[in-house]
Amino acid sequence: MTIVSPSKEDVAAAANTLRGGGVVAFPTETVYGLGCDTFNVTAIQHVYDLKGRPKNNPTIAHVLEPSWALKLTPKWDDQCEALTETFWPGPLTLVLPKSDSVPKEACGGRDTIAIRCPKHEIANELLAAFGGPISAPSANKSGYISPTTAEHVECEFGGDVLVLNGGQCSGGIESTVLSLIGEPAILRPGTVSQKEIEAVIGCARLLAPKNQTESPGTAAKHYSPNTTTVLCCREDVDAVNDPTTAVLQLDGNATKSKLTIQMPSNPHEYATNLYSALREADAAGACKIMIELPPDTAEWFAIHDRLKRCTAS
Repeated sequence: MTIVSPSKEDVAAAANTLRGGGVVAFPTETVYGLGCDTFNVTAIQHVYDLKGRPKNNPTIAHVLEPSWALKLTPKWDDQCEALTETFWPGPLTLVLPKSDSVPKEACGGRDTIAIRCPKHEIANELLAAFGGPISAPSANKSGYISPTTAEHVECEFGGDVLVLNGGQCSGGIESTVLSLIGEPAILRPGTVSQKEIEAVIGCARLLAPKNQTESPGTAAKHYSPNTTTVLCCREDVDAVNDPTTAVLQLDGNATKSKLTIQMPSNPHEYATNLYSALREADAAGACKIMIELPPDTAEWFAIHDRLKRCTAS
């Protein structure tokens, strides 16, 4: 068993693993991260190798407080201060020019770096014990469903990775990624909305990248089960009478299926449970997974993004 309790001793041991160039999985309020020393190229490459992650897909550098960002970027300004005063710690990632001291390997080979301050006690205890930024993508094999429990991480990596157990992640989907290279632009939607960001800094364009950018998680196909997965309407769910199909239903009611999971009608609760539900459906041995589309409103925008990517061909 590689899952350990978040005791003071275990957190200190995890920090020592990071100092030695090792890799540690830890919880955040969004998903579990697969962390390493931001400045250790060998450790970064080990993370990419463990995940099978494309080298052009950047990681996020996690910091304990905004002052740590000064180690990572030379372009910290009043706009950054306003955003971090409002949203940090929390699920907002900022993309900025990287400092020369930050290896490009931690940034998908780019001259930009993604930075955020997580809102999770265990993540912050690990950062404090380590004493420096921890770069971490999600703790799963590349392209697969992100992990929201310690057990999900262990299913991915077995005994190869130490996992600090923080229970189920409360947010459930990845952070909003805001690029501040030029005009502010949202590269990946998350639980911090465009409206909330614009209330702080004014206009922020909402982009919908269909290929890999300076933000993680923007490939056309991502967060995907191994089982063929499709989006459908309520009427399609009501018509399901198939013992080989798994269904994530919202308002619909499948007559017969291999597995039926009732998803919450509240967007926050839906996000919290989405990846666990997808993993359960993927493990059911079904021939197909059907997901009922949620409402097409602003509150569901980030969830629609994840569902479209996880069902892309």
